[in-house]
Amino acid sequence: MSAVVDRAAEEAGRDPGLIRRVYNVSGRFSALAGKGFLQGPPSLWVEQLTELAHAYGMSVFVMAPGEERDLKIFAEEVAPAVRQAVGRERPPAVQPAARGPLEESTRPRLPKRDLAALPAAQQERGLHLVMIHDQLRQELTQIRDAVEQVAAGRGEVAALRSMISRLTMRQNYWTLGSFCASYCRILTVHHTIEDERMFPALRSAQASLAPVVDRLQEEHEVIAELLTDLDAALVAMVEDADAIDGVRERLEVLSEALLSHLAYEEEELVEPIARLDLDI
Repeated sequence: MSAVVDRAAEEAGRDPGLIRRVYNVSGRFSALAGKGFLQGPPSLWVEQLTELAHAYGMSVFVMAPGEERDLKIFAEEVAPAVRQAVGRERPPAVQPAARGPLEESTRPRLPKRDLAALPAAQQERGLHLVMIHDQLRQELTQIRDAVEQVAAGRGEVAALRSMISRLTMRQNYWTLGSFCASYCRILTVHHTIEDERMFPALRSAQASLAPVVDRLQEEHEVIAELLTDLDAALVAMVEDADAIDGVRERLEVLSEALLSHLAYEEEELVEPIARLDLDI
């Protein structure tokens, strides 16, 4: 399966080493090694998960909910040791060139037609895209508010220094991370649907839209990189309370890029979607 991903990435002109691969972890901790995979002490888990990272490029391991003891061992013993082992043995990845906020001045733009001149039913089809984007914008605002609340609570914990307060804050970090991860998945699915269904339909129905559609797809790639950066910052935050500042910074960069992208897409595509009456 990993080889299939490698070939597909190369055919698409992407570096296979930059493709995130997720492995759902399922096993049993025990004092002695068993016959199955991930059956034994934490040290065995570290060895086998590290091998998955090196041999098959796995970069994310998701532990299925189970016994609290197992989750604790995985989070406190296995995950940090695997991260350290992979970082020690894997050569530094070649990072994509640094990219700032999306460049407004270079975006292709088409002559505009009046959306209001179309029948109400067609207008509604085009405005459906705005409705979806409004939901993304609303949830993004909620995430930014949540990050600020957690960041403010960090100072209170530092002042109180009680175990209960520290445990509460750690739970807040996990909750915030889950909230952000859910949003990232929703946004990624939305962009995938656009790339695979909406954009090809628009390009086929009106050839002059091709430069705009191509640019929007390029911006999807930029936003995907920003989501990866945010994910890395969230992982660091769980391990180090002060790392929440990195989450705030990356979230601001993502917000600026995403809001600009959504506005550009609406400006260029709402009227064509309505006028062309496509089933997308």
